[in-house]
Amino acid sequence: MAERMSANQVIHQIVVYGLSDRGLQRENNEDHFMVVDLTRRLIGVQENQLRPELFHHDIGQGGTMLMVADGLGGHEGGEIASQLAVDTVAQTLVDTTGQDTPVSERIIWAVGMAHEAICKYHGASGRTRHMASTLTAVHIGHGMMTIAQVGDSRAYRFSAGKLVLLTEDQTVVHMMQKKGMLTAEEAQNHPHRNIILQALGQDKSVLPEIQTLPFTHNDCLLLCSDGLSSYVAHERIEAIMASGEDEHMRCRHLIEAANAAGGADNVTVLLARLIVKESSRLQTTGRLVPSGAPRSTTRVVPGPRPAAGDQVPPPARTPAAPARPTSPSASSAAAKTPRGSWADQFASMLKWPWGHKDSEAASTSPATRQSTAPVESSHTKAGQTGAAGAWEPQVLKGVEDSLAEYLGPVAKILVGRAAQQTHDVRELCRLLAEQLATDQERAAFLRSALQHQQTHRS
Repeated sequence: MAERMSANQVIHQIVVYGLSDRGLQRENNEDHFMVVDLTRRLIGVQENQLRPELFHHDIGQGGTMLMVADGLGGHEGGEIASQLAVDTVAQTLVDTTGQDTPVSERIIWAVGMAHEAICKYHGASGRTRHMASTLTAVHIGHGMMTIAQVGDSRAYRFSAGKLVLLTEDQTVVHMMQKKGMLTAEEAQNHPHRNIILQALGQDKSVLPEIQTLPFTHNDCLLLCSDGLSSYVAHERIEAIMASGEDEHMRCRHLIEAANAAGGADNVTVLLARLIVKESSRLQTTGRLVPSGAPRSTTRVVPGPRPAAGDQVPPPARTPAAPARPTSPSASSAAAKTPRGSWADQFASMLKWPWGHKDSEAASTSPATRQSTAPVESSHTKAGQTGAAGAWEPQVLKGVEDSLAEYLGPVAKILVGRAAQQTHDVRELCRLLAEQLATDQERAAFLRSALQHQQTHRS
């Protein structure tokens, strides 16, 4: 029999959320953002909407890529340029994942491919001759981040209550300010502050500024277009970041702050928070599971890059294949849990006295499930209106508080997504327990959730 072994493993996880808004004065949105799990080869944004599988995920050996791009050119194709920028960089990095090449070199190569793709899209008629895009891209690995900068979108780090700008705007005004020709106030109000020195798709070649910096537990990364940084004061951005709210609400309040300042430009914000924790992972094979390894062998590989012909058709996003069933958004995750897993070990906890009918989530035997009549639960009568009804707020709040002890503010997002997939509280808790790293955490979460529900019923 294989020897049972256990050891403390360092697990790196990331909590991500992003929003993009047209603003109040523009007719279209020329901004795009992107999140890519390079370990699973999962390109996770479609039409500026982040897939829920990436809200909270392990950072594998390939790392996670974050990008914000601001298109230039207005009706001449700025929105196409920014989409080409993030799509091409994402696909190029997916294609080169696993190569024995430094991350910084792969990013430089990917940025060059994006520049070429935009240049080739320029139509023969010249209607899109001025289309171009900024790009701020950050690769998150285990304790380190690599930043690539083209143009004037920005990357900030929020740590220990302080917001620090990590990138330098590649603009004429910023260059003048560095040389002492302008004060900070003069630069902020200069009429040429939006003239940038380089952008993807311009006629001249592009060389991104690259830097590598440490990224530690509970650090937050903010990527944004200049629709935020040009209209919202640094102190106001810092205050929103320090609010203690979850990533979704902070993104929402940053967007609202930009629009409250007049909404003169498109605004895009992308937030990412790093979680580093130790976890004891037990294997019966005598070898340890690497902490960064994916939990599923399934890989989602999006379609090919835009064609490199004389005129490239507008980029179309290929829908990604279904992701691994460990997210609360996968309604059948509980049914697919193999025997001998943590769910079997703690099956008795799932048979809570809440008046529910038995289900697969309760780990009862097939015979028991077949013989149990489908009776409406007392909890459903008290807390819900049936399969199509709404959850009772106190029920979800109790589950959220229990999960937040281990996952922090992201628990609110995960509970909200899971609650859209099931109307059985035991099934809800089981799906959410899948997000925790150890059997000990899962058991403690289930006990806490039970106590909350019993308190609510009493």
